Amino acid sequence: MVGGTSLKGRYVVGRYPLAHNGMGEVWPARDTLLDRAVIVKLVNAAMLDAELVRRFRREALLTARLDHPAVPAVYDLGEHDGRPYVVLQKINGVALSDLVAEQGPLPIPWVASIGAQVSSVLIAAAQIGLVHRDIKPSNVMLDHSGAVKVLDFGLAVMHDDERYSRITLTGQSLGTVGYMAPEQILGEATDHRTDLYGLGGTLFDLLTGRAPFDGITTTTTLRHQMDEPPPRPGHLRPEIPAALDDLVHTLLARRPQDRPSSATEVYAALAPLAHNPPPIPGVVTDRTDAVQAYAAIIGRVPPTIRADAPPLPGQANLDVEQTAKQAELLHAAGEYRAAARQWRRLAEHQARHRGEEDPSVFDFRRRAALAHVPLGERDRALRQLHVLLQDRVRVDGPEHPAVLDLLHQIERLSTGQSGLRESRRRGLNGGH
Repeated sequence: MVGGTSLKGRYVVGRYPLAHNGMGEVWPARDTLLDRAVIVKLVNAAMLDAELVRRFRREALLTARLDHPAVPAVYDLGEHDGRPYVVLQKINGVALSDLVAEQGPLPIPWVASIGAQVSSVLIAAAQIGLVHRDIKPSNVMLDHSGAVKVLDFGLAVMHDDERYSRITLTGQSLGTVGYMAPEQILGEATDHRTDLYGLGGTLFDLLTGRAPFDGITTTTTLRHQMDEPPPRPGHLRPEIPAALDDLVHTLLARRPQDRPSSATEVYAALAPLAHNPPPIPGVVTDRTDAVQAYAAIIGRVPPTIRADAPPLPGQANLDVEQTAKQAELLHAAGEYRAAARQWRRLAEHQARHRGEEDPSVFDFRRRAALAHVPLGERDRALRQLHVLLQDRVRVDGPEHPAVLDLLHQIERLSTGQSGLRESRRRGLNGGH
């Protein structure tokens, strides 16, 4: 391939390739029909054979099948001079391996944000039975909006689907030493927990600036992986929160059954730590980005963070404890409106099943009201708290500890003594 070559009379490649790997070449290109920048990956001509072609096409099909915003879109699949190629979405960003090399260990909120985004990809992959098998810093990019893209599905497998059966090349390693799970090293069966191991290694790298297992030779690195306890990033960086240190340590467990049970569990642990990441000059834009604006609104929709998600409002089998945990996670992550919506949902459920006067109904409504304060909606919060105060006085009387506590909360939100006097007047007199 030479610069300026036209594929299918439509895709014109740039002057120089972006990268070479074992399978082929990666080129910048221009889609002249739709007038947009794209990426073209071609099979290496020197290694061209039926097995490699099959594996290349399979990677394109798997990437296309995993429909997720953090996976590059597949635009086209074709052949040029006998060499298969795939046309992919162009990502304006930097590989995490390069980012750490330039910046050193990343701030905790960024590590959590990146990890939570990768976890969301692994949730989607698990839903269709796909295992990536090569999660590592060089296969994850951070774009200018702060969004993650997971790349290179060349080693992926999809269980129970003959079209995506395991394909290997003679002498090729099925993963990357230091990041591939022990079951991969031993040639044993892999599943979604294999990708969790790779995510653990990636998080360790982002937190410490070094690989979790590192030896002078490949053999010594493998020996460290197989024979030594999984490392703790907190030993190298003491300010790492204990919960994050424990999570990474567990993700790197030698046995799959000792790792978290699912990517949803990992997401739930990382999301609360991903609040207010600091700027990364020259990497993530410091202005309002269109993707960030879009994601901020999407983020207000309560996420389903477990496979057996709580049912819709009105259904009798709502998991109150899990939904309350969801609401707390959302609030901790700064998604206050979504948290308020979950708490109101809980209040309605408890009112239907335990009665309007149950203490949990009051507590959930109070939480929902207070969630509007960090959104700058103090007046709305106060209106809801005043209504709640009236109901509590009616049920428990004006001197009940819960009523007095609610009055103090209203006092803190009100401006000046007039706010407190009005609260007392409206509450203790039934709102008249």
